[in-house]
Amino acid sequence: MKPQEPRMGASAEASGEPRNDLRLDAKVVSTVFHGKDTRYTVLRVQMPGEPGLATWVGRSGGVDDGAQVSAAGEWVHHPTHGRQFAFTRLVAKAPTTLPGIVRRLERYPGLGADKAEKIVAKFGLDTLTILDKQPRRLLEVEGVGPKTLEKLLAFHEARNGPVVEVENQLIELDLPTYLAQAIVDRYQDRALQVMRERPYRLAREVRGIGFLTADKIARALGVDLESDDRVDAGLLYTLEQAEQDGHCALPEPVLVQQAVRILELPADKIADGVARLVAGDDLVRDERPGQSGALCYPRRHYEAELHVAAALVDLALGTGDRPRWRSIAMPSDLSPGQAAAVAAITDAGLVVLTGGPGTGKSTVTRQIIETALANGSALLLAAPTGRAAKRLAEATGQRATTIHRLLEIQGNTGQFTYGADNPLDPGLVVIDEASMLDLPLAEALLSALTPEHRLLLVGDADQLPSVGPGNVLRDVIAAAERPGSPIPVVRLTQIFRQAEGSTIVVGAHDILHGRVPQSDRRSDGEFYVVPARDAERAHELVIKAVTERIPQAYGLNPRTDIQVLCPMHKGRAGTEAFNLALQAHHTQGQPELALHFPGRAAPKLFRVGDRVMQVRNDHERNVFNGDIGVVTAVYPDTQTLVVEIDGTPVAYDSKQLASLQLAYAVSIHKSQGSEFPAVVVPLLGEHHVMLRRNLLYTAVTRARRLCLIVGDPRAVTQAVHRGDAARRYTGLSERLLATLRARLGETEFVADV
Repeated sequence: MKPQEPRMGASAEASGEPRNDLRLDAKVVSTVFHGKDTRYTVLRVQMPGEPGLATWVGRSGGVDDGAQVSAAGEWVHHPTHGRQFAFTRLVAKAPTTLPGIVRRLERYPGLGADKAEKIVAKFGLDTLTILDKQPRRLLEVEGVGPKTLEKLLAFHEARNGPVVEVENQLIELDLPTYLAQAIVDRYQDRALQVMRERPYRLAREVRGIGFLTADKIARALGVDLESDDRVDAGLLYTLEQAEQDGHCALPEPVLVQQAVRILELPADKIADGVARLVAGDDLVRDERPGQSGALCYPRRHYEAELHVAAALVDLALGTGDRPRWRSIAMPSDLSPGQAAAVAAITDAGLVVLTGGPGTGKSTVTRQIIETALANGSALLLAAPTGRAAKRLAEATGQRATTIHRLLEIQGNTGQFTYGADNPLDPGLVVIDEASMLDLPLAEALLSALTPEHRLLLVGDADQLPSVGPGNVLRDVIAAAERPGSPIPVVRLTQIFRQAEGSTIVVGAHDILHGRVPQSDRRSDGEFYVVPARDAERAHELVIKAVTERIPQAYGLNPRTDIQVLCPMHKGRAGTEAFNLALQAHHTQGQPELALHFPGRAAPKLFRVGDRVMQVRNDHERNVFNGDIGVVTAVYPDTQTLVVEIDGTPVAYDSKQLASLQLAYAVSIHKSQGSEFPAVVVPLLGEHHVMLRRNLLYTAVTRARRLCLIVGDPRAVTQAVHRGDAARRYTGLSERLLATLRARLGETEFVADV
């Protein structure tokens, strides 16, 4: 029978004992009760200097018999069970379970999960005592040598003070111990107090700790789940989740509704939280004429939209210091649209060039570059990703780089050398694959430009928008195409003769216009749709196509030339299943490196010959999100490997490997800015939440020689007919219109905002 939980504090007064925030130490003799859900715990403990056992009650993560614990609380008198120590906080002075000790040792340099498990298997609960008093005994464990022992002893001796206390608390809460250092760095000696009393501050103030982790801490420690701290942190977390879907803001009713679902609290309490965050300047409530409900922005996104709009208008309107370019002779085979784009840049400071595959965007870009060079202008060519920058350089014959490198990012700090106080040298700035430009990156780029620059944004507005928040290219086009706008937008629609024979290009344009694409009738064609009734059949057909049929028919390398592009990661038709299956086929038996990461049941496995992708920007090492390479060497003893990316060997240590993943199959979103000789796309009804025209269009336009869609024809039809791209809540278009209106006045600029 579950013991009755006392009302903390009430019994102290009845007993006549003063209320104190006492701090006591004890050894746990036995756990009388521990509620799995409530974490209400009843312990029998032996306190120093006391002849008998005492009863301690409170909420905790549970401790093992024999554990040395420290607690804070007060003595109370229970009507039935008598005198008890009601603790508000309880922490074991060291890990008290075998898994807890393993988790502690995993962080020691030179150990890792395998060696930590071997050490604990040999010494059990005495492991940490042996580490303190007889450390050389660790040499008895296979794999632990003198150098490893020297490293872990230095690490062990340096671990004292608040870091250890916070780590012990994290272990009791079954949370990663690596968070301890960041918490202590932020709060110093107050770290444990803040963590226990105001855990939701961690979500707002400590990098690496989100709302869910703070909520887990609060629930375990019995913190009030209706506190203002929790509501505020939950609202900001709701906006962070929206940002993952590309939103810069949320309508206030939507924000409240989503936060109610996350926090499980009444809507009026959530609405009070919105008002509190607005008053505290954490949120901006943006009221708009004709809109139902205000948009609620995190302040950084609101200010970013203002800055981007102002910078674009400055470029568009220019100053007297930017001379008009003289025109040069243009090739006679340019279309009227292409010629218009070249003509526009001679006088305009901002031009947008958009169009689908085969419409000649690269031709126009080259001609604009020639015009710039003829007028003595410097060139600054860039793209959001390394692969897109490489394609831009190949298409133009000019040096191109990532936007991050153009602005000279300082290590991995996120700070740029070039910005408002140190702008880039004047010249023509060409940004290719501008559909990938998110709001933060657009703000960083535009802050480094002045009205003396010319900016050409080149991209396909019908592709998927950026992975990050915002919809910059579409928003700029939407504002620029309004009547009276001074920003030229050139849409290329004509497919040129050299592209007319490509069924990939034809299929892409069919999709763009809402028509279901048709398979090639030729045996050596470029575009095919192969029916598959379910995910298992699709998986089987994709693997066969990649490993046998395409290499045989087209002479392509199955490991480097054929890319599987998936709408989703999970399931038999997702990236994870395809990567494991293709890795097993391509590199089985090759030298391998297995890595164990916290929270992952299975190890992360890399073999020599594996196709891999970098998934985060690492500017110090010159590798970028989306870079693809091949593993050329693995070193299991040091937990390192080498990847060749674009002909350059790049070394990865165990920490850097968290940014590397198999890339036989990647998401369609991750493929933006890249092209591949052959693309294979599984598409099924189970992908229904992702089935939209721009998703399928983006996948098809990644292919140069062959595009193979494997799946349910009904899913293809559904994707083609869903032309409504998933809506993103942004305000850049309206803000750009408002800025133009303010600068030009009612008489010259009449577009309604």
